[in-house]
Amino acid sequence: MPELKNYNIFALRGDSETTDQDVCDTLGLDPALANTPGINDAAIKKMHRENYVGFIAKGIDEKKALQLADNNAESARKEVNTLMKQK
Repeated sequence: MPELKNYNIFALRGDSETTDQDVCDTLGLDPALANTPGINDAAIKKMHRENYVGFIAKGIDEKKALQLADNNAESARKEVNTLMKQK
């Protein structure tokens, strides 16, 4: 039986312990995303929402909170794209 490939950002960075299923479980993502490149898009979207809400909770105004969440998401997307090209 072939080994399943993990596409999560941690695995792409070289972490052989964190599986896509771990990421799905931790973030509450659809388990069907495990072992597909789509896991990172879903994880980034989820973290964008959580970051935005977290920034608001810290008292950051909505416009700045959205900007910070957008910047974090874009940085993660760029890293995933770079790492995927290396595989």
